[in-house]
Amino acid sequence: AHSGTMAEGGREIDLSQFNIEQLTNIKSQHEQEIKEIMGNWKTLKEAESRFVSTKQGLDVISAKDGEEILVPLTPSLYVPGTIADTQKVLVDIGTGYFVEKSPKDAQALLDRKIAVISVNAEQLHSVAKQKQKNLETIVEMMRMRLRQMDDSKAAQQGQA
Repeated sequence: AHSGTMAEGGREIDLSQFNIEQLTNIKSQHEQEIKEIMGNWKTLKEAESRFVSTKQGLDVISAKDGEEILVPLTPSLYVPGTIADTQKVLVDIGTGYFVEKSPKDAQALLDRKIAVISVNAEQLHSVAKQKQKNLETIVEMMRMRLRQMDDSKAAQQGQA
């Protein structure tokens, strides 16, 4: 069962102080926040997946100098190419900037990026879980308010 309080930003809010309309607004706000957080979480997980895939690509190219490959120009357009030097790779470090690195250094960079993204995704997931708990508490308080309103109406009709 729920206590009628919800944790929000390190403090507890007593939901029993709010009427049904205010609770409805708080519920809508929480639903929107959860949706946004989960969208951000999904974006982070997709980025993490891309970095993991890139790391796997580094494993594949090692010691393949001179090998023919298909080079993507767009997600659906490829041209034939030849691996010239497996001791140097260009790594996208964001916003259109690339740096030349050894495969080992590129692996280390990707490991760091994956670790940061993983921590951020976990933090977002944790926040979303707390927001979901808050939402359940809000919904429970709304149900209680509606029952009180029904009981009050029944009592008034009983007296009439």
